[in-house]
Amino acid sequence: MDIERFKQQHVQILQAIHRMRQLATAGIEENASGLAREIQLMKSKVGLHLSIENDILYPRLEKQADAQVARMAREYQEEMKALAGEFGRFAECWGMDSAVRNDPEGFRRDCNTVLRALHLRIQRENTEFYPRVEAL
Repeated sequence: MDIERFKQQHVQILQAIHRMRQLATAGIEENASGLAREIQLMKSKVGLHLSIENDILYPRLEKQADAQVARMAREYQEEMKALAGEFGRFAECWGMDSAVRNDPEGFRRDCNTVLRALHLRIQRENTEFYPRVEAL
């Protein structure tokens, strides 16, 4: 199964996380506009990625894959629901520069929690799930 599109979307999301880390390290308040802009861009990228996974990849794997990959697809899809909710809440809360500027420590705390979870999830998909899918 060709999953290059999904892998490329992962790269784009990880690049956005990296840019946000750089901006935050350089100063949250000073870079509030850039951080809020990155969050809005990430929101659309993550939303598109999840939509395509949920509508195309996971259902196809549940029907066509071997039992273990089908089980993994269901587990990954279910697990992602909670993370998607957390990311949506994060983007809603911090998607405006005034919110970031007015509570830099709250932003840092949420950013570390949510983006770390998203980063770890992408790494797991890249190292555990996608290689199994490509082997089909």
